[in-house]
Amino acid sequence: MLFSSLGGLALMLAPALAASNPSGPNPVSLAERLSEAKVVYYGSWRCPACQAQTRLFGEEAAPSLPYVECAKPKELPDQAKACVAAGIRAYPTWILPSGERREGVQSLEELEVWISQPNQS
Repeated sequence: MLFSSLGGLALMLAPALAASNPSGPNPVSLAERLSEAKVVYYGSWRCPACQAQTRLFGEEAAPSLPYVECAKPKELPDQAKACVAAGIRAYPTWILPSGERREGVQSLEELEVWISQPNQS
């Protein structure tokens, strides 16, 4: 039982630890570079995986993320239409300008490597 509780605690703390990891990518800088590279992050306000993805960046970086909300068609109709046009099937989905996509929660390190590859943006 103790192991299960500790495992759950580790899962809950992982996003906070990742966002403050000094050896990993700077979350604010990465969010800005993702936006500059025209990468798009599609998600839903009610999606737990999207919430976890955003938490990896932390509160300071979240406003800089290139986020498109797919689940508020009345409040954000243009964003909902963009999700349909992009063929979003799962949340979160990250798409490069080249059309390459990644579905599911991505670590900051994975996103850093992904946008740093030649011919990806």
